[in-house]
Amino acid sequence: MPNELSRESSALDDVPLLRGEVAFRLLVDAVEDYAIFLLGPDGRVLTWNLGAQRIKGYAAREIIGQHFSVFYTPEEREAGRPMRLLGWAAEHGRFEDEGWRVRKDGSRFWADVIVTALRDEAGKPYAYAKVTRDMTHRREAEEQRMALRAEQQSRVAAEEALAARDRFLSIASHELKTPIATLQLATESIARAHTAGRLDQDRLTTSLRRVSRATQRLRELVAELLDVSRLTGDTASLPETQPMDLVGLTREVAERFEEPDGTCRVHLTGPDQAWVVGDGGRLDQVITNLIDNALKYSSAPDRVEVDIAPEDDEVRLSVGDYGIGLDSPASAHLFEAFGRGKNAENIPGLGLGLYISEQIVARHGGRISAVPRGSGRGAIFSIWLPAAQPGGAHGSA
Repeated sequence: MPNELSRESSALDDVPLLRGEVAFRLLVDAVEDYAIFLLGPDGRVLTWNLGAQRIKGYAAREIIGQHFSVFYTPEEREAGRPMRLLGWAAEHGRFEDEGWRVRKDGSRFWADVIVTALRDEAGKPYAYAKVTRDMTHRREAEEQRMALRAEQQSRVAAEEALAARDRFLSIASHELKTPIATLQLATESIARAHTAGRLDQDRLTTSLRRVSRATQRLRELVAELLDVSRLTGDTASLPETQPMDLVGLTREVAERFEEPDGTCRVHLTGPDQAWVVGDGGRLDQVITNLIDNALKYSSAPDRVEVDIAPEDDEVRLSVGDYGIGLDSPASAHLFEAFGRGKNAENIPGLGLGLYISEQIVARHGGRISAVPRGSGRGAIFSIWLPAAQPGGAHGSA
């Protein structure tokens, strides 16, 4: 391209350090996969190769002498990004960038750009070498891969949701079946005894106790399901949070688990007081779930231990039991909805108590964990809540 090169040579006459480099420019001009050209300190185009013409659409006679900002989007030109790139290259010697660029016809392409400052003997930039590669096809391929990955993830999520639904229906139907069957048997027993004229006070009392227990169990199951629905759909902050003594609240919960004869089933250790900010009803629910979980799985129901201790800016509450322990592969799913270990399959429950507890603790800005006991069988469930002063201020004393 002798005409184009002569134009480039004339453009370079004012740049003494670049004279005599025609052979090198011939080599650069032959490169078609990369746009390789020089910019003056003011950002105007000094040279142009075939790759630049192929990628950007300008012939050398059209672009040499023009400001390189024409390659950028209107938004980037308005924001002054082109000259900032040169400033970064002047400061650091080299700058690499990726982004949208504009061809002569107005179409856009995704470019990988490297700008290198060329310095004179005094260290002052006298030109900038700019190498641009059209990466549109690679970006489109990457976007297609990402779209395919997102589609696959959505499909997996949908399959998991269906599996969770089926698991829920299976567990819920099984759990609901037991108290419903108890209610049915108890009411049928009362009806038969009444018809036969044998409905004495003892039989009636026994049947009503069964009805009461079954009704209570149904109430608990429905309450758990409502809690899951409410916590999943409610993104608002917890209502009526206030400073409260976690030790006092835990003591109240523990007393509800005492045997009718006053036998203590929960052993509480810790300071006289430990203050946190929270919703009393919700934290009561968490502590109740953890203690009930420990009693349910413990082989020594009178050895459930609760320990409370300040730790830095938090208060830790731990509930330990001597039960069946943790099934290691399933432990990571304990706090998911319906998450239960294989060693708990024969124990009644929806697998929602720990999930609900984790959701409540998280909304208090806390965390929850489960670890095996060091002595072997059994587990320790712990929660950490932000500490507060009795007056309401956050932080440890």
